[in-house]
Amino acid sequence: MPAFIKNFLNKITMYQLMLYFLRILIFAAAALSFFGVLKFTWWHILAQLIYLIAACWAINKIFSLTFKVKTNYESQFITAEILTLIAGPLNPLVFGNLLYLTVLSLLAMGSKYILAYKGRHIFNPAAFGVFAAALILGQGASWWVGNVYLLPVMLVGGFLILKKLRWFHLVLAFLVPHFMLVVISSGSLTVSAAIIYFAVVMLVEPLTAPAGKKLRIAYGIATAVAIFAYQNFVPDFSYSLETGLLSANLIFFLFSKSPKGAVLLVDKQTVAKNTLAFIFEPLRKFKWTAGQYLQWTLPHAHPDQRGIRRYFTIASSPTQTNIMLVTKMAVENPSTFKQTLAKMEPGSELVAGNLDGDFVLPENTAEKLAFIAGGIGITPYLSMIKYLVDQKEKRDIVLLYSANTLEEIAFKQLLGAAKDNGVRAIYKIGRIDESFIKQEVPDYLSRTFYVSGPEPMVEAFEKMLKGMRIPKIMTDFFPGYE
Repeated sequence: MPAFIKNFLNKITMYQLMLYFLRILIFAAAALSFFGVLKFTWWHILAQLIYLIAACWAINKIFSLTFKVKTNYESQFITAEILTLIAGPLNPLVFGNLLYLTVLSLLAMGSKYILAYKGRHIFNPAAFGVFAAALILGQGASWWVGNVYLLPVMLVGGFLILKKLRWFHLVLAFLVPHFMLVVISSGSLTVSAAIIYFAVVMLVEPLTAPAGKKLRIAYGIATAVAIFAYQNFVPDFSYSLETGLLSANLIFFLFSKSPKGAVLLVDKQTVAKNTLAFIFEPLRKFKWTAGQYLQWTLPHAHPDQRGIRRYFTIASSPTQTNIMLVTKMAVENPSTFKQTLAKMEPGSELVAGNLDGDFVLPENTAEKLAFIAGGIGITPYLSMIKYLVDQKEKRDIVLLYSANTLEEIAFKQLLGAAKDNGVRAIYKIGRIDESFIKQEVPDYLSRTFYVSGPEPMVEAFEKMLKGMRIPKIMTDFFPGYE
């Protein structure tokens, strides 16, 4: 992939990428309609967009005040733009259309607050909105975005989204069985732009997709099967896409172990040079596996382009009650998120949820491991090592921990105490290279290597370790909704 695309994806949040993608689709459709390529009225598309944005914003504000929760800034606009592309396009100056769009917005936004459990909504809001509006008003979604002229934009934008999320496995798990079932039932293969849009926009919504790669693959397959079943075994049923997704949402919600809720700051500590640890008390019970991460939401005034969300590993052990977040504070040009975080005082709240991550200890306690950490990439290992210490569990682990200076190495006391648990910590000032690994870990070919740190570092190590013929490599990656 060209470097400029990587740089673009690294600098933009997933929510922003989704917003840009949807807006490009909408304005491309309006332009093609203006020139007569698409058989829609161009200003209906734009007027519908404006009204849905206004309606979703106002309704979201009312619900957030009613339920006393902080609003999700980008989410309301994403929902409005998704609805714009699957409903109508309608002239909102007509009262009947205005009523439909209002009900659509009310149902979609309301589902986030009313149909929720432990802070996590059960159904995809846009899918629920169009399905419920169809039942109430008898007017379903047109899925007008499924037009061949919009397919190139959809494919490019969808690729960037999946690259950012690294959820190609989910979309392939949906598309492959979907197309197989289409061929089996009809004898021919047809590719609908609406299906591509559905897969890269609605299926991949992180708040309703399950945590963990295996569950996401099962989720994609189940959604494809559900859609096929509604299309072929329910007579005169016109809402198969929406209902298939909602059915999968409900089924996999039952498997979810990812609550979302407020956490209360109880302590803040400097643990290394320009590195802070924040200790939070969950306001409801929270369970996780050592090495997993959470999405942290911190609404604040005038957020920069990096947004109000970040993914941070839980640095504390599941044996502890409180949740520790450790982050490096940039000396120059810190994000507004981190500026706000650094100013938080005990008693302040933020929201944590969407527990995920497969970067965890293997079940086989006899498996020999090698951990490579760069800078703040030490955080998932802190959780794992503290867990081993508390559980009095012994494993054969070599930890290679690199930093630019000695002052940047954090939690040396914990790492030293884990020696009795089989953890050998080796510090390196500067870059860890192949010769250093071979020198410090002579049995490297018999170990599973874990790599955690900034994405460019992780990619470089993965390439180097593959060149060393390491048989098994685990890498830590956050899905981009930062």
